[in-house]
Amino acid sequence: MTRNDHRSRLFAELKAENARLRAVLLAINPGGDSAEPGLTVPHNGRQEPRVERALTAALWESQAALARSEERLNLASAASGFLAWWDWDIPGDRFYTSESFARLSGAEPGAAPATAFLDGIHPEDRGWVRARIARGMAEGGDFAEDYRLCLPDGTVRWVHARGRFSRDAVGRPERFAGVALDITERKATDLRKDALLALGEALRDSDDVEAMARAAARIMAGALGAVRAGYGTVDPDRETVHMMPGWHAPGAIEIAGLYAFRDYGSFIEDLKRGEVVTIADSLTDERALAGALLDLGIRVLINVPILVRGRLTALVFAHFDRPHAITDKEILFMRTVADRTQAAVARVEAEDERRILTHELSHRLKNTLTLVQSIASQTLRNAPDVETARDALSLRLIALGQAHDILLAGRRDAADLGDVVRGSLGLHADGPERFRLDGPSLPIGPGAALSLALILHELATNAVKYGALRAENGRVAVDWTVEGTVLRLSWRESGGPAVVPPTRKGFGTRLIERGLAGGEVRTTFDAGGLSCVLTTALSEIGASA
Repeated sequence: MTRNDHRSRLFAELKAENARLRAVLLAINPGGDSAEPGLTVPHNGRQEPRVERALTAALWESQAALARSEERLNLASAASGFLAWWDWDIPGDRFYTSESFARLSGAEPGAAPATAFLDGIHPEDRGWVRARIARGMAEGGDFAEDYRLCLPDGTVRWVHARGRFSRDAVGRPERFAGVALDITERKATDLRKDALLALGEALRDSDDVEAMARAAARIMAGALGAVRAGYGTVDPDRETVHMMPGWHAPGAIEIAGLYAFRDYGSFIEDLKRGEVVTIADSLTDERALAGALLDLGIRVLINVPILVRGRLTALVFAHFDRPHAITDKEILFMRTVADRTQAAVARVEAEDERRILTHELSHRLKNTLTLVQSIASQTLRNAPDVETARDALSLRLIALGQAHDILLAGRRDAADLGDVVRGSLGLHADGPERFRLDGPSLPIGPGAALSLALILHELATNAVKYGALRAENGRVAVDWTVEGTVLRLSWRESGGPAVVPPTRKGFGTRLIERGLAGGEVRTTFDAGGLSCVLTTALSEIGASA
């Protein structure tokens, strides 16, 4: 309402009051123009009666004082930034408000029927607020409540309203006047604090990642007023996100599953850099594919990335299906939720990793002890004396230990074949030119790695005793290739003395002939040196093509 409209309303009220007073004066005036006999009020030509003129002046002064008082109250309300007032004329059903109250409720300032403002109360609060007002009108007294208002654009505001009901001389409700404070930010702050406490309780004792993701989503959505929230794991290379089951409002679409970022916009690069992505309006943001987002009911979104050692691994998100003013405090809150959720997920994953490693260590230790027992038994059985048995057993156990070192240095479930070859032959490399090794990188399982290490050790030991490594210029070439789904590894000696097949088979020879995981072994005793070729299926040694 403009100032001119306000003055026109005051003038209309003044005219109505003036007419009422005129009627009263004419009714009680004993003379003059009245039909009643009595005292006549002097006239001065066309000038109004002095009494009426005085009453008019008094009424003008009263209305001017009221207008000044209302203006001062409006100025104080505007200066405060959050204080608003109302005055409800109950018999006349006229609801007078300050401009700040009108802005807060989304209605036009000035006077209007009370329903225009009561209908602006949030649907979930409207019923009990109306009941509270009805009780106040019946019983009188004070009113002090917190409730929500819905603005026409869908924005929700929290207010603290404090007023008083007054009654006329016969006890009927006459006025309901008071002030309202915008407490939206305070409520939001309290909700976020409570949400973080609830999140801590939900994550503390849980060992289920999906349950933690659902709890974080529900708590986050409640604090933000979002229509959907959740947690997702990210594959930054494929630029996909796997949304875990989260929380969504009734009627909203469940979006658990795998999604490609670029199907919905061009903001994946921002997330990879660790930047929070906010789409204030999917209809206008040039990074968003509005159609795809709106199909999921997303008008506004917030994506908070989670980086581990600089690499995008997960995110938390919140979606809104209507305009929502994103604040820095909301983003800070979501960052905190992301950090706490990721810490809890990392704790669970570390516990799972520890259990797996403990189980695997136990399994591997049992296998190793069995292998050591077998090596010791065979070595002692075939050795001509204790001294020879001790040396042979010591070298074999060293080779076994080096193979374990290679396994522990890499992935727990595999070792690189080239590392196994180099580690196994390191003991025998008494010069830079003794061995020529060539082959691709190929991960093999732990069992195959231990077997290969022992086979290579036996081949090298035989070469030192009888073959190429016995001569100063002797050389050994070891190469391996992958042919389809088959591994082929060859050992070729050169530059050593002529070799002949052994007259008896010891433990080392039998170990070589067993080969890798049931594969084939072909040994040739050429005049130029020993040649041994091992072939086996990749699947048998825990490798893939």
